Parts: sequence; structure tokens; C-alpha cells
Amino acid sequence: MGSTVFWSLLVLLALQTKGSPITNETSTAGKGKNFFGLFGNKPPTWKYPPGPCYCTCGVRNEESRIVGGQTTAPNEFPWIVRLSYLNKFYCAGTLINDRYVLSAAHCVKGFMWFMIKVTFGEHDRCSERNPETRFVTRAITGEFSFLNFDNDIAILRLNERVPLGDHIRPICLPTIQDNQYEGTKAIASGWGTMHEDGKPSCLLQEVEVPVMSLKDCRNTSYSPRMISDNMLCAGYPDGQKDSCQGDSGGPLVAEREDKRYELIGVVSWGNGCARPGYPGVYTRVTRYMDWILSNSMEGCFCEN
Repeated sequence: MGSTVFWSLLVLLALQTKGSPITNETSTAGKGKNFFGLFGNKPPTWKYPPGPCYCTCGVRNEESRIVGGQTTAPNEFPWIVRLSYLNKFYCAGTLINDRYVLSAAHCVKGFMWFMIKVTFGEHDRCSERNPETRFVTRAITGEFSFLNFDNDIAILRLNERVPLGDHIRPICLPTIQDNQYEGTKAIASGWGTMHEDGKPSCLLQEVEVPVMSLKDCRNTSYSPRMISDNMLCAGYPDGQKDSCQGDSGGPLVAEREDKRYELIGVVSWGNGCARPGYPGVYTRVTRYMDWILSNSMEGCFCEN
């Protein structure tokens, strides 16, 4: 699965939106409520965070193609979600609690967020079964810019809570904010293309890539000024394995000592897919922990 190629995403969405109007406002909760009040269940508002959830985050279902990767087992990564815009798949995200999803800002910035459908517990996105779905009522993107892709992270509030179980389970969030993860073997997953300019995969794919230090990433073929402290690079010097078009917004996770997984990166950008000298670039989640927690308090977090 190679890094996100932004222009490919723009072409994909341009073809799918067919001239539909867009808005630069991504965090107006009132419009989402009105929209869903007319066409569905109006999302309730919580003044205080809900009580504890009786669930465990970051548990991989190992018993149950990204570039250079392999097909996952069904529901192996129960935290990954698929994003569709006007019923067309285009990005991914990660469930962090029963009400909020984390994705990339470039997957929602400038789009009508209430037209984004979020699909859970899916393995084969091309099958005709009826998966669990929700819509986005608010998208918070922060200080993101398409000029440099810095701060490429978004929080999506769902119109209803999602039921948690073996097939749908949130990822754990990092507990050590200064962890650099250098040398960690991380796992990226998604339904993106398995080579540059290819077609998206029907089956969920996974790939294992090593996390690089910022210093090493700035010594690759990328210009050093392109890699900010908010970014995390993962990949091999000779390419071979990577995330790719369609994987944008999806999770980069790492296994903890307790065998559970935590979210360390969000698929953001890169030069091509698995090209030598151009590792995948991810948004570094530890840089945004306070922001994430303060903007997702209405959700119920599992035991971390």
C-alpha cells in the first residue's frame, strides 16, 4: 500500500462529486443536527462524558493488499473504518471510541461532511451485505494546509453511537506522548491501491513497515523542510512496502507490550507508492493527544 498521492485523490473525488457544491466550514454542529433531524435520527447532545465503557481497545482478531502487503483476516483490525463520499469509497479512518473517528484532514477539508458515510466492521467492501454505517455530523480539522500537509488530522463525530463487540472495536490511543517509536515495526491497513495508479482493493490489506527517526526521514529524497515535527515516516530505503492511494486517513498502529495495539499515525502523504527513497508519511498522533481527547469527550472510551 504506498503513501497517499494527493493529486490522485483530487481526481478521484472530482469525478465522484460531479460538480456538487462544497463548503469550507467543517465544524458547524448545528447544520448536522438539522440535516439528520430531517432525514434520520437527530443526534443527542451530552453535557458531560458518558460513564465507562465495558470494552477493551486495541485487541486484534488474529484468529478470525496495500503495496507489498497481504490480505487481512476478516475483522482482524476491528478499528478501521471506510469513508464514502456520495457513495464512493475514497478514504479510511480509525474508531477511537463509540462516537468518534480519527482520519486525515485532507479527507474532509472542503467537503460537505454530512455527505460522508462511515462503514464499520468491514472486510470485503465490494460485498453486497449490509454493514454497520453512520454519517458525520461534525468534522474538526484544526490548522491544516494543503500547501504542506502539516496538521493532517481530523476528528469525525458520528450521528449515532456504534455498537462495540468483536467485529467493531476502538483502537487504543498512545499513553506516552514523547514516544518517538523509532525502529518500531508498525502496521498500516486499508483498501487502497496495491500499486501506483492501480484500482482500490475489495479486501482489506495490511503491510508492516519500520518507523524511521525524523533525522533519517529528512535525509531521504524528501526535502528536509517537507517533514515537520508533526509527521512520522515509515518504510524501507528501497521501497517495496508502503501505503497508497485510497489508504488516506487510515491507521498506522503498533503493538504494545500487553499485545494490544495503539494508534501512532494517520496515513497522510508521500511521493508515489513504495518508491525507493520516499517512505510513507503519516501524521504523528502523539502530537495531538490533548486536542483529540478534548474534542471527543462525548464518546465512551474503552479501557486503555
